[in-house]
Amino acid sequence: MKKHLRGRAPPKETGTVLFDQTGKGEHMKKREYAGRFLLAVIAGVFLLPAVFKRFSVNIVLSGSMEPALKTGGIIFTDTKKNVPGIGDIITYRLGDMLVTHRVTDKRDSAYITRGDANEGEDAAPVMQEQIVGTVVFFIPVLGYVAAFLQKKPIFGLISLMLIQELFFLGMQWKGVCRQFCKNKKYEKISRK
Repeated sequence: MKKHLRGRAPPKETGTVLFDQTGKGEHMKKREYAGRFLLAVIAGVFLLPAVFKRFSVNIVLSGSMEPALKTGGIIFTDTKKNVPGIGDIITYRLGDMLVTHRVTDKRDSAYITRGDANEGEDAAPVMQEQIVGTVVFFIPVLGYVAAFLQKKPIFGLISLMLIQELFFLGMQWKGVCRQFCKNKKYEKISRK
């Protein structure tokens, strides 16, 4: 038996098996990665718009724009595109609310809008200063999830779960690095 640097024998390799032979470990690993991916997507939906102030993210609350924008989806409005053309879908301020409708006509400096599912045009024309931007992207159904997560207890719980995931990921990485370094150290000793 070769002696370790300090006069002790290196620990015996136990042949630790990370996953059992039935394949359940492999299935659990896929679930773990899927869960982490889902959490990353959820975090991305909320964090990316904060990073890129260019986009306004809103939830579609009514069916006035169906079938183009279904209720419960999330729309991304480009705030830099605030001079729309006819046929563009815009988000504009109407009092305290945000409304998302399609531009059907332009008269003088005002835009005439209408919801795709509505019978007629909107009652009041939209002025340039009311326009938030032009809708550039839509994700169906995710609005329900976002509305659920915006509740403070749920948001706190999800935030805690994300922090926990990052902590465990760091611990797992630290363990992998430590095991890798340990194996490299023993390879060097055994070569001598």
